Amino acid sequence: MKSAKEFAAWMKERFESHSDVWLTRKDITELTGRQSVRSEFIHDVHCELMNFGRALIADMRNDRYYMVSLNGIYWKDVGDIYARSENSVEAFPTDANNTTVRPLRK
Repeated sequence: MKSAKEFAAWMKERFESHSDVWLTRKDITELTGRQSVRSEFIHDVHCELMNFGRALIADMRNDRYYMVSLNGIYWKDVGDIYARSENSVEAFPTDANNTTVRPLRK
């Protein structure tokens, strides 16, 4: 199983009943029969998993790869606590004169 498409389909089928799992770099090399795992391969697997409502993401050191379920709910549908109201404040307020940002003075 060398192609990203085959690996993504295998992961989706194998972990159908588990919403979130993680694998190590070593796990992926063993499962795919590859000598190394390149970022392009992970990206391709991620894109293939997106078709199934899943994603493959890496941690900061690329030691663990997480297959997670994607949610189809838009964040504002859940509730936007920052929605404009008569008492709301702009996220990044501009000054009255619309001048540029000046450096802080000591």
